[in-house]
Amino acid sequence: MGKMVRLFTSLAFTFFIFFASIPVSYASFEKNPLQFELTELKFSTRENGSHYAHGYLSWGNVSPYEILDLSGKLELHNKNEKKISIDSELLEIQSQVMYPGNNLLGGKNSIYFDLVPSVTKASDLTGAYLKPTYTFTLGSKAELSPGIYTETTSIEVTDTHYIENMIVMNRGEATAVNLTYSGLEILNYEETRLLYPENTHPVINASLRLEPGHFVRTSFKIPLDLLKSKFTNFDDLIVRIQTDSQSTAPYAEALNVTVNNQKLVNQTFTENDVTYVSLRELAKALGATIQWDDPTQTATLKQGDSTITLPVGSNRFLLNGSQVTASAKAKLYNNTILVVPLRDISEMLNCSIYFDHIWGLKSVTVIPPLP
Repeated sequence: MGKMVRLFTSLAFTFFIFFASIPVSYASFEKNPLQFELTELKFSTRENGSHYAHGYLSWGNVSPYEILDLSGKLELHNKNEKKISIDSELLEIQSQVMYPGNNLLGGKNSIYFDLVPSVTKASDLTGAYLKPTYTFTLGSKAELSPGIYTETTSIEVTDTHYIENMIVMNRGEATAVNLTYSGLEILNYEETRLLYPENTHPVINASLRLEPGHFVRTSFKIPLDLLKSKFTNFDDLIVRIQTDSQSTAPYAEALNVTVNNQKLVNQTFTENDVTYVSLRELAKALGATIQWDDPTQTATLKQGDSTITLPVGSNRFLLNGSQVTASAKAKLYNNTILVVPLRDISEMLNCSIYFDHIWGLKSVTVIPPLP
């Protein structure tokens, strides 16, 4: 399987969360600004009889500080704190500058470990974890701020225009106000660039206010003649909007869940790395309906052509009659309120889900598909 490649930080604005939401003090950030998670660790044997482990690594800077001159490594240990990896010296962490929120938490970087001869069976890996050792210099402290993120939902081409339909959302920790829009940057995978300057846009303008977790749908029309002056192939174009904004009213909540621009506030919590929400509140935000059958303790959620049956105490749901095994069970909160795993239900309804984790704050944003 080969050795693990060296880890370097050349990360963009993508930060996700699969950690429990635990408030962390700034003092602890100053000592341990990085977080690591090892998931889906599996034991395997090669044809020559040697053993190795395969898993997924998520990590990043969750502190509000810049990390300078980062250098270190990761080691694999078992539940008895005994080192069980023989090639972990190759799991190096190096970066000259790592900015706050610059991480791959929830991203899946495939990693392999050659195991010491004493590890002969899968149970030897029970409770295994990554032990990081690193040195760094703490840089300047950042402030809570908006994070404007865009994602293309569809593309249309007419006789005269190339139309990019997008979602524009705030994945930061503060409300974005006084947005300014100056145009588009268009490039392809060969990094050929074209600027399309504009001064106004009907949606992205100073009157738009985006709370954390809120989004708008919008379109950008680019003249075909302009694109043809620079590009011969439109299949691999990347369109970035050029915006700036001011911030106000930063959030400092440990968990923030926003569904279809509505903040969920009742029975919203994280347990065993699963985010639960009230089914009734989730349905209201998504415009769905709920039916409850008391004798069988079963809820039925309906939205459009989708029907989800959720028995209390089970993680085996029915989607349009077909069984789906969820990551967690539907259960009664305080024996009265039905709560469900947010990710599973959202995915069953074809929603887009965004997990963000920065500075000890966790946020989840759910955007439903177009009707």
